[in-house]
Amino acid sequence: MRNPEPEPIHSDVLFEPSDADSKAVVLIGIGILVTAALISSLLYFYFHFLVERSARLSPPPLPMNLHGDVVPPAPRIQASPSRDLRDLRVYEDDVLQKYAWIDKSKGRLGIPIDRAMQLIAERGIPPQKAPDSLKLFEPRAGTRRTGFEGRVEPEPR
Repeated sequence: MRNPEPEPIHSDVLFEPSDADSKAVVLIGIGILVTAALISSLLYFYFHFLVERSARLSPPPLPMNLHGDVVPPAPRIQASPSRDLRDLRVYEDDVLQKYAWIDKSKGRLGIPIDRAMQLIAERGIPPQKAPDSLKLFEPRAGTRRTGFEGRVEPEPR
């Protein structure tokens, strides 16, 4: 059997001959937790003091804010625009593609838009009576209020 070579010894290389002191580690951990709890409780009371001071020194709330948070008027920001658009298209397709009663007592029925266009193409649009309040003027009788003064050239600036 051969003799093993002795390990080289370097005087500048050192090592820890024992483990870390577990009692000191636990005590330091407890000290950190106690300090954190103490600082948190002090900050809690300090913020509570600041809130009370701010309420004392600030002006009274506006009348519209007396009833809590007010929902802003429409239109509001959409949470999911793509879903809202999809729902709108489903609703519109439902309205435009199905038969539905508009006024059952008068016998008015809504029909699909394709069928309505087909009927208009076959029968034409029936003539309608002009309203009594409609007034027609000669184009040359226009004024600045009606937007035409009998000229074609642009207005001077």
